[in-house]
Amino acid sequence: MPNHRIKCEVVRVDNGATCQKVGDTFTLGKRTPANMCCRAFAAVYPPALAMRFSDTMPGWETEGGHLDVMCPDQNVVYRLTRMNDETNSEP
Repeated sequence: MPNHRIKCEVVRVDNGATCQKVGDTFTLGKRTPANMCCRAFAAVYPPALAMRFSDTMPGWETEGGHLDVMCPDQNVVYRLTRMNDETNSEP
């Protein structure tokens, strides 16, 4: 079974949100990463978990292999991608 690390990057910030900046990047594991809003983590965790244990998610991911998720406050968009490196251990 695959066990990919998942990169979560802020790709868009709307409406003057100050919680994150475009370019902020997190590696997702079992806990909320430092400096990431817990509400945003609750939104990105379910699809990130599915991506972690699969090689593809047809119908969900773009052709580039990423998935964009909007935070519950609808002002920050996070891009989830698999980190395909040789050290896919728990961060």
